[in-house]
Amino acid sequence: MDAREEVSLWHALYRLEVRYWHEVDCNGGRHAHEFYAPDGVMCVGHNRFEGREKIREFYAWRERQALTAISSVKTTRHLINNLIVDATTEGRARVLGVVSFYGSAARPPAQQSKPPMLIADLINECVLDPDHGWQFKSHLLQPVFMSHEAPPSIAVDTRR
Repeated sequence: MDAREEVSLWHALYRLEVRYWHEVDCNGGRHAHEFYAPDGVMCVGHNRFEGREKIREFYAWRERQALTAISSVKTTRHLINNLIVDATTEGRARVLGVVSFYGSAARPPAQQSKPPMLIADLINECVLDPDHGWQFKSHLLQPVFMSHEAPPSIAVDTRR
């Protein structure tokens, strides 16, 4: 892969990641499941959601929590840093990076003087679909630093 192809791949996967988090932060994740391959996997900490339907169900639950729970996170921003992209095989790539998650129970503009709720290592396996472009085969967030306020993706216990 030459330098131009590397830059093009990096841009395509950065765009996928940024658009995904924009969907989550600005639209409640209503269409977040569409960023995944049909059998895609989303993992945050110990929680694992397999397939588009389970991912859609999680984001629907998350949105209900924001609307109905008294202390739930209502305003979020996910910041992406240090993105590294490696082509693994034709039509497949691995993405590594860092996600910083800020959340508040208030609506914007929310006063924020606290550190991020979560800083996590990002580990993605991406696949190129001929009809839909790049998608997540797996999207994994491994917590590195957490505040005492757990983000909804970790607060939910899917093992029950």
